[in-house]
Amino acid sequence: MRSVKKIFNLMEEWTLTLVLLGLALLTFVQVFCRYVLNFSFSWSEELARYLGVFITFLGAALGVKYGLHFSMDLIYEKIHGDRPRQGLQCLVHVLSGILFLVVAWYGWEQTLKLRRFGVLTAALELPKYWAYLPVPVFSIVMAFRFFNLAVKYGLQIIRNEKFRFIKDEIN
Repeated sequence: MRSVKKIFNLMEEWTLTLVLLGLALLTFVQVFCRYVLNFSFSWSEELARYLGVFITFLGAALGVKYGLHFSMDLIYEKIHGDRPRQGLQCLVHVLSGILFLVVAWYGWEQTLKLRRFGVLTAALELPKYWAYLPVPVFSIVMAFRFFNLAVKYGLQIIRNEKFRFIKDEIN
């Protein structure tokens, strides 16, 4: 199981890295061609926009994994006692997981609608639902990760452990 998780993590991180580098290269080439060669690709801005959506949702999923999203740590410092802190963290992660399940649901509905109607992107003429797929896919990943963190905080409560912030680390 650990090796599957490790492979998935590597794929996730390398995909983000390569797509981000590809987006940077695409943007550089487009700017160079537009201002130096006085020529522009009609499809590059559309592709950049869809790659931006992909990067945003994949990056957000990685942010949950590494605990990089902002939080109100001051609230946890003002709460006295480990159990209330752990309970609040557990509740926050459950609510966040539910939120992303809702986002995944509506994202999936929108994706299916676009697929059913056969809508194509304007410049690339690709099925538009491809551009919408990162929303439900990575929202499900984020929901799973939030629920996983909620379980870990719940276990802290059950085991009567000292409060500590948990990140869903690779190992």
